[in-house]
Amino acid sequence: MDFFKKNLKTILIWAGTVVVLIFVFKITLFAPYNVTSVKQTPHDLQQESFGIGTVEAKVVVKVGSKITGRITNLYTDQGLRVKKGNLIATLENDDFQKQMVQAEHELSKANADIVANQAAINQAEANLKLAKNNYGRYKKLLQEEVISQLDFDQKENEYQVAEESVKLLKAQHVALVKQKEGTEANVGFSKARLVDTYVYSPCDGLVVSREAEAGDAITAGAPIYRIADTGVIWILAYIDETVAGGIQVGNPARVILRSKSQQTLSGKVARVEVESDRVTEERAVNITFDLKSEIPPIGEQAEVYIITAQKKRVSALPRSALVPVGKKYGVWVLQQSRVHWREVETGIDDPSGWIEIVSGLQPREQVATAKPSVMMKLAEGSRVTFQN
Repeated sequence: MDFFKKNLKTILIWAGTVVVLIFVFKITLFAPYNVTSVKQTPHDLQQESFGIGTVEAKVVVKVGSKITGRITNLYTDQGLRVKKGNLIATLENDDFQKQMVQAEHELSKANADIVANQAAINQAEANLKLAKNNYGRYKKLLQEEVISQLDFDQKENEYQVAEESVKLLKAQHVALVKQKEGTEANVGFSKARLVDTYVYSPCDGLVVSREAEAGDAITAGAPIYRIADTGVIWILAYIDETVAGGIQVGNPARVILRSKSQQTLSGKVARVEVESDRVTEERAVNITFDLKSEIPPIGEQAEVYIITAQKKRVSALPRSALVPVGKKYGVWVLQQSRVHWREVETGIDDPSGWIEIVSGLQPREQVATAKPSVMMKLAEGSRVTFQN
């Protein structure tokens, strides 16, 4: 008794401390978690596959000359637009112009030779006709013994000479025609060589780069320009294999260019590569998109969101209510102020933050949602307080 009287103050302090500790534990460690109650609601959802890509032209043409020569003039530059058929470069062509003039002179001479030959043929044929008539008349006179054999032989010889003359001139005509054809071929070749010194744009496009300068000597086929055909401008995007399986040609897509991050452009999948990258485990996908005005720089980075599935009015929960476990999801079902674990099958994961619930949950069942830090602490049977 004396012991309690002497230590009453100490005992009261320890008792108060224990009461305070019990109270603290009750409102902290053993306090129910505050959560929000949600249930499935119908939503329009769409599944999107995300990827990073760059602006590219479907066709980039390396434009050069068909002949070896020295560049004299360049008429466009990097970043400028060109039309199909625009003159974009010239090579030295003085020698080719002289060759063409010489070939045309030879062609004119060949034409004149043919005209002269034809006139000679006409004259020879007239002479042949006269010689043939004389031969016939003298032959008849010889039979009537009006003229001598010598006179007849002379007319016969004149007839044969006239006949051979016509044959010779016609043979010369054939040779002159062949010569003219060869000369015409030389003229055509000279013109073609001269034309080859002029380089034209093969398409409507954008000059990506200029590979040579005026004064440079280039070989046949060496590129002078690289021109992007603006007929098809698209995004070359790389999509992870885990989400690329559902992508098909024609899928709608959203495109966000890095230079215009506040603007979303509509597009669609134009091509899906059949072969994946073995190192990055990604597939290349080409997405065409609406060009509002000017063509963006080739190579500019862009984000693409490819819509692979869409559903109308399906049951969904906010993403914050689902807890990932490996590759699956589960929810904490609310039952009389306690939570119980339930695995669910999910469908479309919409970028807006809603996930389709395919099975595992009844329509009217309430599930818990809270901050991630709270959701991580929940366990089977945990006490909670919730509000709708």
